[in-house]
Amino acid sequence: MTKDELIGNLGTIARSGSKEFMNALKEGGQGVVENIIGQFGVGFYSAFIVGDFVEVISKSSASSDAYLWSSDGSGRFELSKVSNPGFTRGTKIIIHLKPESLNFAKTDEMRKIIEKYSNFLNYPIVLNGEKVNFFAAIWSRDKRELTEQDYKNFYEHFTGTKSDYKYKVHFVSEVPLSVKSILYIPNTHSEM
Repeated sequence: MTKDELIGNLGTIARSGSKEFMNALKEGGQGVVENIIGQFGVGFYSAFIVGDFVEVISKSSASSDAYLWSSDGSGRFELSKVSNPGFTRGTKIIIHLKPESLNFAKTDEMRKIIEKYSNFLNYPIVLNGEKVNFFAAIWSRDKRELTEQDYKNFYEHFTGTKSDYKYKVHFVSEVPLSVKSILYIPNTHSEM
């Protein structure tokens, strides 16, 4: 992000990508963001639930300068230039955890959370130098480019079993909202 984007996106707690999404829907759906999941501003301030202090280092490809945004969640923030962010383009978020939240710094706990909540993001998530989100959001891909094995692999990962499904429906609708989903009907059920 540029300096202006850091101020605009993180400068006020009230700023929210989800609020803009809802406003765009009210205005007839023109310019609606197709994929709200994974947008940077959505949920950012939840970092202060587990952290005393948050730092965001960001370098935009549109600018030669990198910036450090930092805040304790009180509504005030500081912004300063960074001479060497350690990357040519991107954003790094550093959360200084509260003492009661230190378990979130454990590698196994982070991996578990990423696999549960972020495994299907289209952007790579790297933990200690290793990519940890492996499954693409197959429901967002064109049905014609998917194989039966793709559906089977996703089902097995999602259910945590090696069992097969009986039926599947890959549903896509573009009007009035963009809806992309997959519904699986299992071969068996656990209610006996």
